[in-house]
Amino acid sequence: MTRARGWTGGLLGLLLAGLALAAPRPYGAAGGSATFEHRVRFVNVRGTVAGVTAQVQLDPQDLAATRGSVTVPLSELKTGIALRDRHAQGEVALDTARYPNATFVLESLTGGRLLEGQTLSTTATGRLTVKATTRSLSVPVKATLRGGRVEISTQFKFNPYDFDVRYPGSSDSVTVGVTFTLVASP
Repeated sequence: MTRARGWTGGLLGLLLAGLALAAPRPYGAAGGSATFEHRVRFVNVRGTVAGVTAQVQLDPQDLAATRGSVTVPLSELKTGIALRDRHAQGEVALDTARYPNATFVLESLTGGRLLEGQTLSTTATGRLTVKATTRSLSVPVKATLRGGRVEISTQFKFNPYDFDVRYPGSSDSVTVGVTFTLVASP
């Protein structure tokens, strides 16, 4: 009987240790980037935003448990023309003096699990805030686990007018791409 208790106690310990390892843990990203493409008066305007960050609670074995946020510093927007950058960051458009960041708060991620070296396509649903206006949004996400790091990328469209971004002569669609690499926090 003692031997059986020892065996079951050891098994229970291993199961509990496995559950502890399977719980979501904190991951962070710094130095990510965003790209955008937007039409203004017959001109396709392309640009970049450096310094994208993310804070996520993630379990690679259960993506449905993931929660977190991604911040895009719109005050770092670059189109290659300084005057155009100032106009885009100005009060009429993004008003980055008052609202320097766009933020996506993740509320749900379709399930699945990450396997080393494989890319998983999933859908992130949450709330996007731009210029103090928040809207629900679902976006496609690709995630790849490489050496304990999780590479994330997405590309999606939205209507800037929905967020009170009203640059004169601009279209009602902007395409955004975001990439960053999540690293487990110590």
